[in-house]
Amino acid sequence: MTNQLFLWNFIAKCLQRKSPCVLYVVVAAEKGTPGNPGFAMAVALNSTVNGAEPEVSGTVGGGIMEKNLQEEAVNMLKSGQTLSFLRKLHHYKRPDGSVEESGLICSGSQTIGACTLLGEDLPTVKRIVTAIAESKPIRLQISQRGLATSSVSRSIPRFVLASAEEEDWQYSELLGAPDTVVIAGGGHVGLALSRQMALLGFCVVVADDRADVDTMRNNAFAKELHIASYQEFGEIVQRFLHRRVFVIIATAAYKTDVEALLSLSKTFTTPDKQRPEHIEYIGLMGSKAKITTIFRDLRLVGVPEAWLKTVSAPIGVQINSDTPEEIAVSIAAEIICVKNAR
Repeated sequence: MTNQLFLWNFIAKCLQRKSPCVLYVVVAAEKGTPGNPGFAMAVALNSTVNGAEPEVSGTVGGGIMEKNLQEEAVNMLKSGQTLSFLRKLHHYKRPDGSVEESGLICSGSQTIGACTLLGEDLPTVKRIVTAIAESKPIRLQISQRGLATSSVSRSIPRFVLASAEEEDWQYSELLGAPDTVVIAGGGHVGLALSRQMALLGFCVVVADDRADVDTMRNNAFAKELHIASYQEFGEIVQRFLHRRVFVIIATAAYKTDVEALLSLSKTFTTPDKQRPEHIEYIGLMGSKAKITTIFRDLRLVGVPEAWLKTVSAPIGVQINSDTPEEIAVSIAAEIICVKNAR
């Protein structure tokens, strides 16, 4: 969310000072590419140096490919021309020149949509900034006709390239619905994990049943802090199902871990006994002995075995982590792996 907000605030500031900019968005990608769908970069002319250098926010993957795109944008902006295209760039060489090369050699390809944004686009850009800042879902639409937005009343795919025809391409993206991590447990690990996940652009929500914990009071990284019984944890998670949600159980005691998981299972057990579609991940922190005890207690109160199999335990990538900060890195790594695989 932070990176998106920074990008669109940059665009808004450019348009407010009557400086057009070129928006590049990765709309599709194949294996090996450094830029995935949703990666975006805006390029304007730097007004402080007479427009001689580009002023850039965001990225579409970096390297010589990105430098070439920036130079292209600067040339178009200097000439007063507008830019609009859908271009597939290949990150490898073909002797016969049958593909358009990006200049990179990492293999794969990515398709980039581009459009020039002018002063008339400022109201649309402001709507996007507000939606992202307030975490209110909005659909961004980009085509050869420019930029548009529409409201979102239900869950929709995050990235959609509806048409890849160069003369009539259409791409849409869900904004204002950031990937969200909901943490049961606001202790030292909860605080370290909040910091790590916020740095990665996740919206962070933390719940704890203790009102007098310093790590909750000092948590400046979470978007929301909830002091509530863990019996209500499922209801807290349910509020965010219009987004992709990653759930982490890391409470102060095994009994409260049981309460949080039991609340989740009661809230989200579906006919096939699996977790709901929009909960991408449920992870439980603890030793193998502790996890065995927790799962035993949950079975005794009727939690289905199939549901328990959806819980990743013990949580995190095994890097022999010890401190709260190292544990946070291991958990974040596992969540990133899950997020990028779907």
